[in-house]
Amino acid sequence: MGRTSRIVVVGAKGTGKTSILERAIYANPITNKQYAPTLEDTYVGIVETERGTREKLRFYDTGGLDARNRTLPQHYHAVADGYILVYSINDNISFQLLTDIKKDIDKNKDKKDVPIIILGNKSDLGEDNRVVDPGSAEKWAANERLRLWEVNVHNRNLLLEPIMNLASRLNPQPSKTSFPQLTMGRKNKD
Repeated sequence: MGRTSRIVVVGAKGTGKTSILERAIYANPITNKQYAPTLEDTYVGIVETERGTREKLRFYDTGGLDARNRTLPQHYHAVADGYILVYSINDNISFQLLTDIKKDIDKNKDKKDVPIIILGNKSDLGEDNRVVDPGSAEKWAANERLRLWEVNVHNRNLLLEPIMNLASRLNPQPSKTSFPQLTMGRKNKD
């Protein structure tokens, strides 16, 4: 475990960003408590990557965006090593906001390749409550070269796979050296 990678979690108000982090990192049970908007919070977790290594991640839980406030405060772009974009499958506006959020990230990121994943939350609500077409969501993600997972906070296993994937992309395995193999030892001088 080397440095701590910083992940900015962003999306519309009420999409479940805080619940996702609470459930994924701390395995806190989900209760039917009243919605309270997050202003800003930070979570730290140790995540096992797909390679079996452990990485320390600091998650910045941002306040939710809305139709009037479609951009992330600048200071998040300065610290972000990666992003998690969250929308709710039962809120089309939350999905439409992702377009503006992605443009804002592209415009403000200092690094060329910043890993970004998309979580379509509340998949447990069922097809009767779905308003975001899964095909349209997948098509948009593919056009942006992003990976999308549909998740819900009641099934923690659904949350762990995308976070493991992101951790693996943040700290890729070092490439093999091209130096020839050196042999250690002394030569006899007889």
